[in-house]
Amino acid sequence: MSIVVISSDSYRRGRKIGEKSAQALGYRYLDREILPAVANRYGIEEAKLIMALDETPSFMGISTKLRDRCLAYIQEAVLGELLQDQVVCHGLSAHLYVHGVSHVLKVRILASSGGRVGGKVSPADVSRRSRKKAKNREKFARRWSLDAFKVDETDPSHYDLVINLGQIDADEAVRIITDTVDHRRFKPMTYSLKCLQDWELGSRVRAALMEQFPDVRVEADGGKVVVETGGLKREKQKKTAAVKALAEKIPGVKEVQVHIINDIFRQAVESFR
Repeated sequence: MSIVVISSDSYRRGRKIGEKSAQALGYRYLDREILPAVANRYGIEEAKLIMALDETPSFMGISTKLRDRCLAYIQEAVLGELLQDQVVCHGLSAHLYVHGVSHVLKVRILASSGGRVGGKVSPADVSRRSRKKAKNREKFARRWSLDAFKVDETDPSHYDLVINLGQIDADEAVRIITDTVDHRRFKPMTYSLKCLQDWELGSRVRAALMEQFPDVRVEADGGKVVVETGGLKREKQKKTAAVKALAEKIPGVKEVQVHIINDIFRQAVESFR
């Protein structure tokens, strides 16, 4: 069966539409309620997982290294859930890391920028403030998504469906989503199922390697896994063995190829010692 992944510039409005869509379709609804289980599995604070989803790395906030680990753990859990199909997913950034899976309907929800007029504030002032807030949210979303996944989540071409709640109400949005996902274009096919399985396997391998190899990149094709990580030439043999030892333990992995990419920055630092 199909999968619906929802992105929204308003978490509250996106959640409401996601829940209603899941109910209308008879699908499971997947949201941030999954985070406590992720936190427990990996021994990490739930608050850190939320920070990873909501903040960009900063000196006073979450570090890039921890952010990437948290997102890898979330991704692994979400992809495992998506493999079961018949699910509406929202609030977990799945639209940024599920690629090439044709039976996933990607939806972008744009909340209304209108505001309530009251007191001495004119409708024009409210409109200006709303537009400014919406613009700031869009800037942050673009910066966050590009930094975390190298994808601009505000780009409409990234989605199959973009719904503006300033033009239609939530119930109509749900109807559009449920009608669209029923189209044969979003029915599972052998190739799209394989793509999702490959993403899920790669995410499990990456999550297992992240703590020891924070810069690791993983691609899976069937049971074959290709792993890339940085290192010095003198570390190649040791790192390759360590990566293989961890990756080969992951269920579904049949073959592991490891590529150690020369870390030119570390090499430069060591050359001055």
